[in-house]
Amino acid sequence: MKRLFLCAVALSMAVACSNGPAEQAEEAEGFALLQHDETTLEATYRAGGASVRALVVETESKVVEVTYDFGDPVIGFHIDYNQGVGNFMPSGAPLDAAQAQLIAPLLAGISAIVPQTEATPRTRVEDAAMRQTSFMQIVPVGETLTPYEYVSERGWVHLSCSCGTQYIGSGYYRQAGMGCSCNGGDNGCKGRCGQGCGITSTPPCVGTTAYTQDCAKHDYGLGSFAAASDDYSFASNNCSCSGVGTCY
Repeated sequence: MKRLFLCAVALSMAVACSNGPAEQAEEAEGFALLQHDETTLEATYRAGGASVRALVVETESKVVEVTYDFGDPVIGFHIDYNQGVGNFMPSGAPLDAAQAQLIAPLLAGISAIVPQTEATPRTRVEDAAMRQTSFMQIVPVGETLTPYEYVSERGWVHLSCSCGTQYIGSGYYRQAGMGCSCNGGDNGCKGRCGQGCGITSTPPCVGTTAYTQDCAKHDYGLGSFAAASDDYSFASNNCSCSGVGTCY
């Protein structure tokens, strides 16, 4: 009997260990910040059986590696701000719809921990985390992704911050500029290199405040996500904002 009792205790302890706080935390849904310091930002978002792990590391001065690990695929960026060169490095299967839906709440979680004000500007890692997570929102779903390089010196053209009909390049004129009402019949903030804003946006207008022609062309289905890569990663913020979570 004593032997049976000891075996039962050992078994119960093994079960308790296998379902302990660490494993429960690992499987918990929602946003989790794993690390946040001067050179590293690591966070996860899990929902509906899908998950993404974002890891942003400044490996040397002004050189940042960004990885979004869905298990399959893994999508990486190598961004060299010294040279003004970025590399898009996908591997594995195409991004699926369930995985793509994780990006907006991941961005919302990151934005909540890296607010930016004049007194407390974002670090290089924080800025890269916001910009590349914003970019991940426009990576095509269900398509085979291929690596490519993009270069900041090829430039971008800023748009006016005031909403109105603007020239967005390649012979096109469209409504673009700040504001949720600047929507061209869809989400607002047209031309913004980041999440659009609208009634269903969660949260509205999070990310950069750079408005450019290539981002506007992508917003209207007139340009590729690849063509907007340098704008997302390198374009300077030419428009001000009234705070995180507001329409601007």
